[in-house]
Amino acid sequence: MFLMKFPQPTTPELIVPAGDWASLRAAVESGADSVYFGVKTLNMRHEASNFDPLEIKKVLKFLHGHGKKGYLTVNTIITEADRQKLKRILKEAKTAKVDAVILWDAAALSLAKKEGLTVHLSTQASVANADAVDFYARLGVSRIVLARECTLDDIQHIVKEIKKRKIACGIETFIHGAMCVSISGRCFMSEYSFDKS
Repeated sequence: MFLMKFPQPTTPELIVPAGDWASLRAAVESGADSVYFGVKTLNMRHEASNFDPLEIKKVLKFLHGHGKKGYLTVNTIITEADRQKLKRILKEAKTAKVDAVILWDAAALSLAKKEGLTVHLSTQASVANADAVDFYARLGVSRIVLARECTLDDIQHIVKEIKKRKIACGIETFIHGAMCVSISGRCFMSEYSFDKS
């Protein structure tokens, strides 16, 4: 992933995924600025090894000890059955001093804000225009991962609008191709067929 922060020009932030300790160490050793990671539930990288929720503190200690940021993904659909699990994960994230939580479900956004966590909106929200950026920024989202369908021209236009309107929200975008057939990673067929959102 790649982050563009606006309105102030800055050096881009290189953000990479890590699903286990080997990939976490490799990300740090390879010069990533930040790492996004999930725990064994409620994240879109379901097939990755992922970390145990009780390891969040250890992951953040490792990253912060190397001057890196850590972003926890809880970017699946949150069902009624998931709410208590999500609350426990967010409490652990707050205790561990996670730099931000990446999410898109409205319940997850509400619970994360109640915990006082910094929120980044996942590409799962399919934000593809400046009006949507403005909407989510007003809800307290500090960074938005744009929809993967956005072209470079789309991104340029959104950035111009953010600057023009003085919207206080960072923009992030994927710079690699998706590995599954979906729209912005919304794997509804996978959810229906295999109970994996």
